[in-house]
Amino acid sequence: MPALPHGALQPAPAPVLTATSDRNPAMRATIEALRTASTIPAKQRNEKVNPVVDAVCSHAYQHGLSRDHLQSIVQLVTRRNHLDQTSSTSLIKNLYPAARVPSDIVIAIVGALGHAQSKPSAATQAALLKWVIAVIDALEDATVLSKLYGVLFNLLDTMSLRTPLCHLLSLVTRRKHVRPFRIQQLLEMVRTSGQDPALVGLLRVYKDYYPEIIVGNAASGRTSFASPAQDEWRRRLQTIQEANADSNYQPHAQQHGFRVIRRGAKRAKVSIVPEVHTSYANEKSVTLEEVHNADALVKHLERIELPNQLLASFKDPLLQKFLILKPSDTAARRLELWLESYLREALDAIASGTKGPDHFDELLDGMLNYTTATKNLLPTGRDFLKSYLPFWDGRTYSESILGLLAYIPMEDFRESKTSYLSPAEAAVVASGTADAYDRLLAFYTALVQNWNHAANTSRPDPRDPAEDPVTSSDFAALTTHISNTVLSLLSSQQRIPLSTATAILTYYTTLSTLSSAITPLTIPSAPTLYNLLFQPSLATISHLCTLLATYKRAFETDLQDHATASANLPRAVTNAFNGYLMDVANLFWRSRALTPTDPNAMGCLCAPPVAAALNAYVSSLPPVLIPPASTPTTTTTPTPTPTPAPGTGPDYTLASLFGLSHNALTAPLALATLRDLEAAHLAAAAAASHDNDNNDNDAPQPPPPQPPRHPPGPVTQRTLHRLARSGAGGGMELSWKAYRVRVLEWLAEHGVRGLRDFMFVTMKDLMKEAAASSGTTSTATATATAATAGGGGGGGRGGATTAAA
Repeated sequence: MPALPHGALQPAPAPVLTATSDRNPAMRATIEALRTASTIPAKQRNEKVNPVVDAVCSHAYQHGLSRDHLQSIVQLVTRRNHLDQTSSTSLIKNLYPAARVPSDIVIAIVGALGHAQSKPSAATQAALLKWVIAVIDALEDATVLSKLYGVLFNLLDTMSLRTPLCHLLSLVTRRKHVRPFRIQQLLEMVRTSGQDPALVGLLRVYKDYYPEIIVGNAASGRTSFASPAQDEWRRRLQTIQEANADSNYQPHAQQHGFRVIRRGAKRAKVSIVPEVHTSYANEKSVTLEEVHNADALVKHLERIELPNQLLASFKDPLLQKFLILKPSDTAARRLELWLESYLREALDAIASGTKGPDHFDELLDGMLNYTTATKNLLPTGRDFLKSYLPFWDGRTYSESILGLLAYIPMEDFRESKTSYLSPAEAAVVASGTADAYDRLLAFYTALVQNWNHAANTSRPDPRDPAEDPVTSSDFAALTTHISNTVLSLLSSQQRIPLSTATAILTYYTTLSTLSSAITPLTIPSAPTLYNLLFQPSLATISHLCTLLATYKRAFETDLQDHATASANLPRAVTNAFNGYLMDVANLFWRSRALTPTDPNAMGCLCAPPVAAALNAYVSSLPPVLIPPASTPTTTTTPTPTPTPAPGTGPDYTLASLFGLSHNALTAPLALATLRDLEAAHLAAAAAASHDNDNNDNDAPQPPPPQPPRHPPGPVTQRTLHRLARSGAGGGMELSWKAYRVRVLEWLAEHGVRGLRDFMFVTMKDLMKEAAASSGTTSTATATATAATAGGGGGGGRGGATTAAA
């Protein structure tokens, strides 16, 4: 392509690109062409600049501008150039940043304001100020404008910039900016300008911090700053930035909680919960709006003034922290008076069947937010719940209602049950939703956690149960009620969903970590545990085994304190838990399923006649036949007959039916473990044969025979013994115990850790091996440990021993 003459405008390709990457060559070329055109007077250009401006504006509107592209255009428009005013204004109006706006861009814009030959026109400066106002919520550093406050204030005497400057300053002004000399200057400008609405609006902001300022009523003030076009521009900006959120800006980044939250004018207007604003402050006081970190909150804690509306604490984390660190009866009463009036109106509307007050759901969410932060349900909230629950449908506002109920104070359990628990249970169950039981169990889990926390933090010595026997009895009554509810839930459904079983186990996992003198360990009832143990879900069984391992460690920890062990762990509780451990070990490891003869064992509550009938049925089942391998037959060769699969027929007994290699849930995984071991053995044998061939200089030998493989069917001790002896001694040698340990490890590697955790904290020999491998010695514990690995599957033996508490 021949070189273009001086003054010619390089044609820009259409920016048909979907990314805002800085490596966008088409957009970079377009901006460079625009920069070149801006240095050439309009009469000397060979091409019009309008198509280039339109290309930049179109790309910015569709995809936003990356950091480098934004910086390049801002650098262009903040200097005197040869672009016409329409082009400059169009560029500024389409400066949609794809990410947060860096501070250096804001500084460059502020530096371009004022009177100088090199600075842009007054119209361009005003447009730049309006752009800063529009992107104020998307600044990378929210304090940059505060640092430039003095520069901006001193520009108020520039008439062409006064209105956007007053708007910007009204958004940025905090108490530290309001100084007597600025008040004096502002009052003087208002007087000489004839009540300029923009100046009056800024003066009203100053009055929020200094109520002594007298502002006339001649102008509407701050309301004159509203602009529908700017709201539309912000909506487009939000759309662009949300589309680029993965790589750039997350518009909903989490607050650190030490700064007042500002939601923007539009969102604040439709919310019943106000933002934090403090009007009644003096020279010696500090407002929450001036606090920006934890150090400032601690430093000024005693000097901070309460904000205008304490209802803002329902959403503002900084105000919540302040009320927690510096409680005030006055603040609590102010908040409850407003809340009481609103909730009484809501209850009257609900009782009469009419529509409730506006923003009722938002208020409940705010109450939950406040209660979660303070760990204290307001008395007004308790009275409201007591009156509202009889009308509740169990579905509407469910998260907020159940969340608030989880913070009802620890009091007489019968009163709590009558006023709160029974109505809530009835409403949730009657709602008929698929997750009704899950929501109810999650509520009880949170309630138990909160009552335990309250019981153990409100006593001088939580280790002394004699200080408050009523509290201990109320907590025990609560856990007993929940256990009965769980058992009723399990008994009323033919098939328990996985989510419900997980919710039950999560509740008991929470209980296993809440052990103290006031709230002793509470174990699941035997029917509940065995009902969950025989659920057709490997995830449920693994979770249950993890729960039992957690309980065992908790028992061991409690038994180390001999002073309180007898009070916290009655003999009946320890014996019952020992029975759980024995039954689960018998089921999965010892091949003694449903056997009640071992110490403390309950045989999974299976009645002996039922167990005998099941055993007779299983023994009568015919063996599974393995079809013969396909081999050519002749008239002289008899037809091969199928052979019984190992572990079936007479070997198929009820006692071994639930073991790792026979259990319907684990048998395929146990066989997959064996196949992995066989593959490793085959690879090792092939490698050894290859080494021997390399060392032999004679003629090549025929390939060695393949090592024998385990026949189809469950793995037993007998089949492993036959496998080791087959193939002229070339079979894989693997002990019964080593195989089962490998199955546990394989399951753990694939996400099923519960069975391994349970066995390694329960089986004595596995505990010793684990202790030896970690360089520690095993210590004797007072809780039950099921017998050594011993028998199972192929007739091995082992005795069970339990230690009494």
